Amino acid sequence: MHVARQAINDANGHLYGYELLFRSTAGATFADLDTDRATTQTILAAFAEFGADELLGGKPGFINLTRSFLVGDLPLPFAPEAAVLEIVETIHIDREVVIGALKLATQGYRLALDDFVWSEEAEPLLAVADIVKVDVLAMTWDEVLFTVEKCRKHDVRLLAEKVEDAQMYERCLAEGFELFQGYYLGRPETMSIETLSPGQQLALQLIGRLSDPNATTEEIERAVRRDPAMVYRLLRIANSAAAGSTRQVSSIRDALVMVGLSRLRAWLILIALAPDQASQTAMVVALTRARTCERVAEIGHVIAPDTAFTAGLLDGIAEGLGLPSSDLLDRMPMLTPELSAALTGDAKNPLRRVLASVRAYEHKDLVGARRGPVPLQTMAEAYLQALAWTTETTRYTNIRERTPRPV
Repeated sequence: MHVARQAINDANGHLYGYELLFRSTAGATFADLDTDRATTQTILAAFAEFGADELLGGKPGFINLTRSFLVGDLPLPFAPEAAVLEIVETIHIDREVVIGALKLATQGYRLALDDFVWSEEAEPLLAVADIVKVDVLAMTWDEVLFTVEKCRKHDVRLLAEKVEDAQMYERCLAEGFELFQGYYLGRPETMSIETLSPGQQLALQLIGRLSDPNATTEEIERAVRRDPAMVYRLLRIANSAAAGSTRQVSSIRDALVMVGLSRLRAWLILIALAPDQASQTAMVVALTRARTCERVAEIGHVIAPDTAFTAGLLDGIAEGLGLPSSDLLDRMPMLTPELSAALTGDAKNPLRRVLASVRAYEHKDLVGARRGPVPLQTMAEAYLQALAWTTETTRYTNIRERTPRPV
């Protein structure tokens, strides 16, 4: 996944925040794509992949908001303090838009008016906006001054965007602009990260289940664990939700509790709208490894089975992404020491012993498999049971490629 960020500075030259910009592998821009989909992918990349802390460093991120998000047709899955919502200039301003903006402001979201051009229809938005962005490149200076005059009747901060040179910067500074963005201050920086895309079919099923007020965490956990990419995305979301927290995660259920079922539903709606490009073979391998680890832990009585499942799944995901397991830890919430040690290779860790023996069996290393907590015959039975479970599970997640052959 890709996202670009462009710095926004204050009048003292200090970094105030970043505007987050849509980027795609094919080179499409926000204007080229369906804008709802572009905003969805930007939100997922920024908050469910990179994580707000890693991408923004504690600064606010400015995100283009389409009409669907503004009027409540699509949910905002993050907390108000996570971002500044930009109402883009292409949105037709009507009563529904004004009411939507007022509702978001009441909920604590900060609003910015992007490429603002004053009109009678736009005047009500000035009453709820925190920041007004003025495109000083697209306007004459007289038009800039007119816009500034209209804005000064309201309690808003003025942001000069598309500041291309020192002369324009000084003129805007003298006119009272407080925030600045443009090539003079820095060009957008595109950032990329390897990821797995959760199955859209499963996302839609979960949305329906979460619509039931009687849905339990246990039910959702059983559904989520069928899709390694969904688990990976859940843990990335939990990583953002855990910013500043010392809470540790040892299982999928811990991550669900950290995110919360109501907020999870909002994330799932966006996931269902995003392209589904998951590596199916990698998902099958990860699921089989996870289930085998779980069965070995159950039989060997050496570790909690749900923790063993999580360890196997994360290890499989890391392999699917072409990453060392230790690198994957940097993208996760604070895992328990036991789970972290298993993924980083501590040979004395009982969970690592389970994981290493299962991996050895997968790779036909029978000597390594015998070092595990269960006999080789038991390992073979656990692996075959895991393959059968994976085959049954993947009927509901569109993972239909050939599963690995047992030893």
